[in-house]
Amino acid sequence: MQNQVASVPAVLTVELDLEAVSQGARPPGPLAWEEADRLCWALAEDLQRILGPLQEYGFVTLGGLYDLTEVLRPGLPMVDILSELYRRSLPDTRFQPQVMAIGTQGAEFPIPAIAPECRPGAGPLLAIPFLFLGEPEAMDELGARLEKTLLEKGRASLKTGQLIQDSFGIKALNLSFATFNDLCALMKIQLENAELGGLWELLEAALFTNRPPARVTLPEGNLFLVDGGEAFARFLTFGQWRAEHPEHDDPATGYARFQQLQRQYTAGLAAHGLQLHIVEHTAELDADDIDRALSAARMAAMPGDTQEVNEVVTAVDDWDNVAGLSLTEHSRPGMGPVAYTVLARSADGQVLYFANQYPLAPESIQRIREHWREQATACGIELELIQPGDLLHSPDGSQLVPWPEAMGTGH
Repeated sequence: MQNQVASVPAVLTVELDLEAVSQGARPPGPLAWEEADRLCWALAEDLQRILGPLQEYGFVTLGGLYDLTEVLRPGLPMVDILSELYRRSLPDTRFQPQVMAIGTQGAEFPIPAIAPECRPGAGPLLAIPFLFLGEPEAMDELGARLEKTLLEKGRASLKTGQLIQDSFGIKALNLSFATFNDLCALMKIQLENAELGGLWELLEAALFTNRPPARVTLPEGNLFLVDGGEAFARFLTFGQWRAEHPEHDDPATGYARFQQLQRQYTAGLAAHGLQLHIVEHTAELDADDIDRALSAARMAAMPGDTQEVNEVVTAVDDWDNVAGLSLTEHSRPGMGPVAYTVLARSADGQVLYFANQYPLAPESIQRIREHWREQATACGIELELIQPGDLLHSPDGSQLVPWPEAMGTGH
């Protein structure tokens, strides 16, 4: 029977130029196995210089550059996959230290589940992940040594730096070793500095399997739940948000802030690999018992292919005498469209259709426009797209309204 094998993960962080990243540059693809093997031995040499003798441990390196969101995912699947790969390479009866490098074979990365995604704009801090493996007692001691030493003294050598720059074709501004705990601490600080501390609370609950579910409720009206690798985000229409914040003296600004935070949190959760569910509003989400709240969230979750939320105010079946169709785009500078109000009128001014539509993804914006453009064409009229550059609402602030209805309301 094979002995139990434990692991301690860490990374070499690679800092890229912020300007190149902000322009949407993609990180380079993974290395071929031969280059990955050279990188693996260079990292092992650096780590032995920093930590002392390491011959009793196994060592696995991934020959790729990963965004931190790819490394820090629910349950840390990268660690599990590499650990299992190493275990399968061992003889049945004993642990055996060995060095393994993972690189491309031909054009394919051998483990698709942990292949670098190379997303545009990833970084500026990327990571080369690696794993120490050994018998559990030995790994406890090594883990403590890494936490004590790695971040403080863990600079890569000039030789390793040159190898990384030549192999990946990049200019690295800084190369430092770090444990996963170091990465978590760094991410926590960054999110708190960006006033997104609640997002870290949610991610922390997802990353580590021994953590209980988490719920974060923000003063702006956002509510999020996380249970393992699942995340639930409550969505509020403008009217629902206003009903919960009747005291707000500028509902357009207040709802825009709600939408901004909704986008930031959901993008962050999805980037870290959580399965994201958008949830319809229900009072049970605020239940004191978080298990009860999670049950309500699962019941109220929208289908996964939901592209927008439709809020119909008025609808008449007969559109034969439609004479005008307008689409008012509610937006804020730096945010883009938040919602659209559709208004269809007959020749005598009767409202045939009045609804608010909220895009849940960037691609939904064009889909909404195209849908109503096609509807207008089918009716033999032209769609009027109105872009006032603000959120227009009724005088009492209870709902979004189309442009003609908002004229003179002093919204």
